[in-house]
Amino acid sequence: LGREQSGNLMSVGYDMYLKLLEEAVLEERGETPVRTEEVTADLVISANIPSYYVPAAEQRMDLYRRIAALRDNEGAAELTDELLDRYGDVPKAVTELLDVALLRSAAAKVGVCDITQRGTQLIFSFGPQPDIAAIAAAYRQRLQLSATAQPKLTLYLQPKEEALSAAGKLVEELALRHEEPAQTKAGNFKEEQP
Repeated sequence: LGREQSGNLMSVGYDMYLKLLEEAVLEERGETPVRTEEVTADLVISANIPSYYVPAAEQRMDLYRRIAALRDNEGAAELTDELLDRYGDVPKAVTELLDVALLRSAAAKVGVCDITQRGTQLIFSFGPQPDIAAIAAAYRQRLQLSATAQPKLTLYLQPKEEALSAAGKLVEELALRHEEPAQTKAGNFKEEQP
């Protein structure tokens, strides 16, 4: 990269720089960049790539970028296989980092924009018009819905329940509920006869 680009890279960070570069290339081609909502996940877990596992900082940065871009289990499995081949057994911290990336991707698909852990509570913040009534009924005493400008759903963790696992289950439930209306519409669709 030239001096000007490197300066921009240093001021906005590697991931943001790559996004901006990709958007600029698409705009030059006359294509509309696809904007995806980023989900933040602030959980009390150790999710990182330890320096003893991947000693080179450049390789760790590249792996962080690739993990942040994961969108499905297939991609995570391929990356895990690559890590096994290159560096040996994958530490729990790296596995949890992969799980957090998948959680963030799944949460974005159902309208969650933030997942925050506060002690024994997981707080899910939603974008506009969330559809979470069925989830609240399913979890009854473990959920609290705050209907503010930005709706929030609080899940109370059970003793010894892992936050990452609980968050994943709730997002999975949201995804199932999110797909139900589309499946119902598809099932009720009848082709008109001329």
